[in-house]
Amino acid sequence: MDDLRLRIQQLLQQLNERVFGKEHVIALSLLSAVAGESIFLLGPPGVAKSMVARRLKLAFRRGEAFEYLMSRFSTPDEIFGPVSISKLKEGDTYERVTEGYLPSATVVFLDEIWKAGPAIQNVLLTAINEKIFRNGRLTMQLPLKGLVAASNELPAVGQGLEALWDRFLLRVMVTGVEDLSDFDRMIASADESEPCVPEELAIGDEEYARWQQQIAGITLHYSIFEVIHLLKEKMEEYNRRLQNEESAELPLYVSDRRWKKIVKLLRTSAFLNGSEAVRLSDCLLLAHCLWSDVTQKNITEEMLAGAIRQSAEGYLLNLQGVDRELQVLKEELMAEGTVRENHDPGLTLVDSYYYQIERVRLAGRLLMFASDFQSLDDTGKLFYLHKDKYKSQCFILKKYDLSMRGKIPQNKIYSLRKGRRSVFINNYEYPLRCNPDAEPLPAIEVRPQSDLNARFRELEELLSRVDAGTREFFEAEMEYCRNHLFLGDRQRRTMEEMLRVQQDSLTKYKNELDELKHAYRKENEEYPDQGSENDLFGGASAQVL
Repeated sequence: MDDLRLRIQQLLQQLNERVFGKEHVIALSLLSAVAGESIFLLGPPGVAKSMVARRLKLAFRRGEAFEYLMSRFSTPDEIFGPVSISKLKEGDTYERVTEGYLPSATVVFLDEIWKAGPAIQNVLLTAINEKIFRNGRLTMQLPLKGLVAASNELPAVGQGLEALWDRFLLRVMVTGVEDLSDFDRMIASADESEPCVPEELAIGDEEYARWQQQIAGITLHYSIFEVIHLLKEKMEEYNRRLQNEESAELPLYVSDRRWKKIVKLLRTSAFLNGSEAVRLSDCLLLAHCLWSDVTQKNITEEMLAGAIRQSAEGYLLNLQGVDRELQVLKEELMAEGTVRENHDPGLTLVDSYYYQIERVRLAGRLLMFASDFQSLDDTGKLFYLHKDKYKSQCFILKKYDLSMRGKIPQNKIYSLRKGRRSVFINNYEYPLRCNPDAEPLPAIEVRPQSDLNARFRELEELLSRVDAGTREFFEAEMEYCRNHLFLGDRQRRTMEEMLRVQQDSLTKYKNELDELKHAYRKENEEYPDQGSENDLFGGASAQVL
């Protein structure tokens, strides 16, 4: 598989020789042709749309190309070949002379496709979808690998072009050369000849047929199905909102036929990239398959990114499972903490295991662990101020020890003493949030300490497994995405950002578990209070204000 990927990479390098700013479009055209699909290029005149098709022809051994500029007066004879007069006279047979026309071509380029008349459109539907051409009484199997169509506009609504538009699986916007260095090289280039593709790189007919069988065997992990399921749900929800708002915007629509072809496209991408299974990075190609109007491009890209992210969280990284386990543990700690930590029913617990310190001059809430407050005495203990990045506008007083010397400024270290429903900070008394009308809490059945210790260990082990799997997945997916043959730079950045979010989420869960352990700390050997966040996972350093 690696040899195939290297070969396709070299083939693309040859096809892109003396090409400026259209490398990605040529790569997508090759992908669509190997998948046996058609691609539509939307862009103004003079942006090298026809050049893409001419280069694509070179990817196939002994490839033949057919190119035609459509007009309202184009006839089927000009596209599919003239009727054979001799056969009509001699045998009363209505057949076309197809040599040199679309039915004999490996790659076809049809410019201004929407100007084709109904007679041409009807034949194109069968040629694109089934790769057959009915020539009189004969049915020809077309050698067509890829059809590239182009226009500077989308098909007009209500003109009967919907079926033809649906046949173009990939829809790509083509603009002029944007990079200034590419632009300078393009206008200075005097050589406009086509490259010479070595025969060993070009794709033969038998090889192409064999690839189709191998592509069908590419594995589809359930996470890929989940991406598609989530996309369908998001699109249906979007359409319902448009309907409820009576919006004039066009609804999103992907036919069942297109979904089936999309899956083959993903398999083809994985195959040519040397993977035995479709990866999440391959799914980014769906950005070219979902929109029907330019105004829908941004919303479909957002939907796609969200679907990939959700699928990764649920099935590859199991972050949703970690989140559920953390919530269960919080509920268990809340039950125990209500009895164990809230000795004074008049004190209000905040977020299950904090006390809130009132009347402080901070732009936000100031909290401390209830267990830390209970451990205070009249001698005074040192704490430092920590800004919690996962709680908006929230500061936490945490225990300080000598190992933190040099890491925390002296002006962020405070001496705390216990008061009566209050805490003394540097000898100034501040009240704790209270509920004067609180009644004594009823007795709650508390799980044995050993059970909760076991729950902590189980969650730590789960986090450790997810951490290892995440790191492996992250590195593998990043490497695959970075070297992907058919993704653009923007799509690679999108995938990298999504993968970073997953790692940030895991870091958040690690920190949250550390907070829970600190809140639960007991005088035992398994969870000693070290006064530090560095624990089983070497937790992230606190953000000190």
